[in-house]
Amino acid sequence: MLQGLLSLRFIVFVLIGFTLGACLGTGADEEGSEAKWEVTTMPFNYQNLQVPREFWEKAKGSMLDDGVSPMVIEDFSVLPISMDFAMVSKDPKVLKDGKNFKLRFMEGGGKVDFFDYVVGRGEFYLRMTPKFEEEGKTYFFYISDSPGTVIDGDNWGNGCGQIFDLSGQIPFFTGDEGVRVTSVLRQYMHLLAGAYVFLRIVEDRLHMGYISLTDSRYPRFNCDFTE
Repeated sequence: MLQGLLSLRFIVFVLIGFTLGACLGTGADEEGSEAKWEVTTMPFNYQNLQVPREFWEKAKGSMLDDGVSPMVIEDFSVLPISMDFAMVSKDPKVLKDGKNFKLRFMEGGGKVDFFDYVVGRGEFYLRMTPKFEEEGKTYFFYISDSPGTVIDGDNWGNGCGQIFDLSGQIPFFTGDEGVRVTSVLRQYMHLLAGAYVFLRIVEDRLHMGYISLTDSRYPRFNCDFTE
């Protein structure tokens, strides 16, 4: 794992090396699960996600490669979609009050501050669910916000503003099991800090939703932070 290089090899390490396998109740549904769930509809956020110019260049390039008309690529309207974000742990000491959490974001998505949910050391699982209402190919991008550090001789973190096309990895993030991480050594922030953007273009409309992951307790994971 080299800092700033999130190759497919790195993705396989993150998602398979940590042995995905937790069950989110009955399909991550709070009903019928023995675990306690807290489901929250998040307040609407009037601030749009700020992305670098390189993000749009990469996203448009992927769409052009898939045969989307250049005319549409240069003149589409953006349609915000709703997003769900779930956090689950089998260990009652990891997440606040021993609960599992499902956050429902409207009109485009929003920010998750782990300060409000992660309270102990141990494993937990994350799942993102974009609420597309029309069929089409889904594109999925990650914009890293982890400057990186060295732990036991290994570089952790993906670099500031690095953009990765994870479209081929969508099932790992959206499937019933989700992504397995740990709060030990802040591993979840080194690997996941940043914004995750889902896109689907239908005719001349770009359906778009995002989840931004941060933890306000640890400003070193904000690339604007300086010592």
